[in-house]
Formats: sequence, structure tokens, C-alpha cells
Amino acid sequence: MSSMEIDNLDILVRDALTSWKKLDTVDVNILEGISHLGPRNLLQVAKKIQLPPTTVHFRLMRMLKDSLLFLHLNPDISKMGLKRAVVFMEAASGFETSFLDFFKVNDFWVFLCPIYGRFEGCAGIWAIPQDKTTEFQSFLFHLNDIGVAKDVEVLWATSFHNISVSSRWYDENENAWSFNWDEWVNEVEAIDGELPGILDEPENWTLDADYTDMLIIKELENDAKMTLPEISQKLGLSLPTIKYHYYEHVIKQGLIGGYQVEIYRFPFPLCEILFFKFEFDDYEKMKRFAISLLDKPIAINIGKVIGENALISHIYLPKWQLRRFIQALSTLVNKGCIKRYHYYIQDMYHTFRETIPYEHFKRNKWHYDHESHIEGIKTLYDRITLSNP
Repeated sequence: MSSMEIDNLDILVRDALTSWKKLDTVDVNILEGISHLGPRNLLQVAKKIQLPPTTVHFRLMRMLKDSLLFLHLNPDISKMGLKRAVVFMEAASGFETSFLDFFKVNDFWVFLCPIYGRFEGCAGIWAIPQDKTTEFQSFLFHLNDIGVAKDVEVLWATSFHNISVSSRWYDENENAWSFNWDEWVNEVEAIDGELPGILDEPENWTLDADYTDMLIIKELENDAKMTLPEISQKLGLSLPTIKYHYYEHVIKQGLIGGYQVEIYRFPFPLCEILFFKFEFDDYEKMKRFAISLLDKPIAINIGKVIGENALISHIYLPKWQLRRFIQALSTLVNKGCIKRYHYYIQDMYHTFRETIPYEHFKRNKWHYDHESHIEGIKTLYDRITLSNP
């Protein structure tokens, strides 16, 4: 098969996984209920949206079977002694295609992808033990020192809040989401409310989980609809053990930050996924902007930059709406609602995800080996430069 045929096949597969014109109002209401109550509470979802539980279950299974929907647990990593690092880094000339491999050397990553726009490089999200942040930054700066990278932006952030699926801006006649940018601009100026608690800056990064808790969480990160008996069988642990850790630790310690109802509302080839950093003059303006995103189809997730009145958000938009979004942001800057913003474009076809780095949690503590990361960089660098003299 030629490379062109492979590319075309890849686009067809990605397009098939989008929900464009494949959902109706009932489906959206179900997803909205699951976003708030979780995929493990379908009876409550059915009661909330006034549908028979059998209808909710049937439609949910159909969406999952058709790969229109993926369900993940969103852990609050600040209660696991982990701090979230969001990194944007420019590749040095000649290292563009191998740059992602250097990022993978530090295997505390949970998300990686190439980026372009401001520069050619990579974005990464890591969950770093809170007492190892200096070593992690040294790992990144080492890539600069050896000439693999040119520049880096490191943002320490709260755990992310995943944006719920909402019927707001959903057009029942078109069976698709629409956009009303003027309405959004006006809303940002006037909206009131409170931010989700997961966006509060932690006073400290506690370690409220043990190894069994980590195993349960990583399974639910992969598939949030897994039952406790299924987790018990998968992990080879007794069901009473799993129930105890789930209810007495995972639930009571607040290790669940929410759920990600992952759907792609528009066909991949017609869209862009972007990382935005939004900066504000004060906390209140930042809060209003964040609240305005919580029921909109434009954002995947949102996090607060620690120590700044700033937000990081993953934005997913049709290409023809991106310029209108930028125009709306420009209006908000002129109105004083936003101080400034910048963005990076994600390569949607080369994205990698991992669960929390549970493999490095032993004897109830995190084991972070900075020296092995530096040695891994050297080994990879030598292999690449020797093969390209």
C-alpha cells in the first residue's frame, strides 16, 4: 500500500470516529447527564433526563460500539503527590522528526504530540512528583544544552477540568453543534459563578493514595465504565479488596476529579486541535472566562496555571470557525476581558496518551530517576547523530 493510500485510509478511520451528524438530541442529553454524574450512575442519569434506564443503556452502548464515544476517569493528581507540567518546546533544526522520542525518555508523561504554528516542536503533559520539579526542569533544559531544542515554555498547572458535553449550542434541526460568538463575548463580560474545585491551586500536594488505588484509577482512566468485578478480574485482586479501596480511598479521598466524555463533534480533516494559554489582569476576569467555557463545544479541557491569572485549554474547532474564534478573542482583548493569549497547533494524527505513571509508585512513594533520564537522552542522541553523520 502506498503512503498516499495509507494517509487516505487514516483519514477515513479518523473521520468514522467522529460524531458529526450521528447523534440526536436524546444522545446529547444522555452524554450531558453522564458528564455530570459519571458513567457508573446510569440510573441517576436516566432519572435526571426522564428517560427509561433501558433507553439510556441501549443508546450509550450503541455510541460506544460505534466508536463515537470514549469514557475516561479524570484523576485529581494533586492528591496523589503529583504536579502537572505542561510543556511546549521548539525542536532544533534536524531533530524535528526525532524530537518526540526525547520527550518519551522521561516516562512520567501522560500526553505527547507534535505541534506547529509558532514553531515546529512538541507539546507534552507530565505528572511529576511534587518534590522533583527542579529535576524535571533540568531534564528539559538539558535538551537545550545539547542542541536538540531551541526554546521551551514550561507551565505548572492544576489538574485539568474536562469540559462536559452540553446541549448548549446544539442545533436539534441540524443534529450538530453550532456557534454563536457574539453571545459568548457578551457572556464573558457578565457571567457569574464558581470555578470547579479541581481548578483551585492546591495548598500542598498530598499523597492520599496507595498502590492498589493507583491500579484502580489507571483502569478507570482507560475505561471509566468498567465495573468493580471487571477491575477485580483484570488486576487479579479480590472483589472485597477492590470495593474497599474504591469506596474508602478513591471516593472518600476525592481522587476522582471528574470524567471525560470524549467525543469529536466534527470530522478530523476539517478541524484543528490547539493548545491555548489565556492570560488575564486579575482573578475575576480569569474566572468569568473559564466559567463561560464550561458548557461550550469548543473546549476539551481547562486548567489553571499555578501562580498566574492564566488558563491553559485544549480547543477543538472546525477550521472555518477558528478565524471567528480568534476574532471573538480579539474583541475580548479590546474590551479588557483578556490580557493576551497565544496558541500552538496540535498534530492530531500523532498523539500519545498514558495513564498516571503507576509503575513508578513503589512502597507508597514515587521513584523518580533523574540520572536515568539524562542517560536516556545521551543514548538517544548518540544513536541519532551516529546514524546521521
